[in-house]
Amino acid sequence: MTKQVTRKSFTAEHHAMLFAWIVREAIRGVGEEKAAPVIRMAVRRYGEQRGKRMAMRALANGHERSMLNYLAYAEWRAEKGGMVVKTIEKRPHMRVLIPRCCWHTAWGPADLVRYGKYYCMDVDDAIVRSFNPELKLEVKAIKPDGAPECEMVFHGVDLGPAAMLRFLYRKAINPGKKALMPWDYHTGHIYKTVGGTIIGAFGKKGEKAVEAALAEFAGRYGDGAAEIVKGFTKTDFDQLPS
Repeated sequence: MTKQVTRKSFTAEHHAMLFAWIVREAIRGVGEEKAAPVIRMAVRRYGEQRGKRMAMRALANGHERSMLNYLAYAEWRAEKGGMVVKTIEKRPHMRVLIPRCCWHTAWGPADLVRYGKYYCMDVDDAIVRSFNPELKLEVKAIKPDGAPECEMVFHGVDLGPAAMLRFLYRKAINPGKKALMPWDYHTGHIYKTVGGTIIGAFGKKGEKAVEAALAEFAGRYGDGAAEIVKGFTKTDFDQLPS
């Protein structure tokens, strides 16, 4: 398999599994009491970098950093069937239920939900806060904590007909696919930011944990995929890719 083909084979599953393996190995290495605050800090840092890039794209296009545009500038898109999102309230705020999520689907069969939950606990709030600290997102429930569905409330999104048309235009035309980043980029971002934070906090034990996680990743997805992930160590995730 060529390197380019391997890059294109990355999905949300790669991202989910690498994260959970890093968390598992960190907890095995130093214990959950010591690892948990560092993991949560790492996830917040990761989310803040994503939100910052989304804000850069919106401002470059002359778009306000509204909650509607936050949704439009999301950097990822799940494969067909990977996510099921039910909008149960459209005004005065948007409330959604998510009975199926590609992250939770990846973690479940591998018994990694208890580790993956650290992603869900902080990531969305961090992305929103970095995109615009004046916005408010409520994460009311998450599946990894045992809820039947994730539940989120996006304050400031009043999905009347005009707003819905603007949103559909943003998602399809401007920014459309230009806002999306490929899954190898997102997986490399996890490796550098989350893995790097753990190494910075725990030194040799952190290095051992991240190496063990990447070895597990290589065992499942191949050495070529692991090398692609390692290739993002010099990427500045606080900036838009050139």
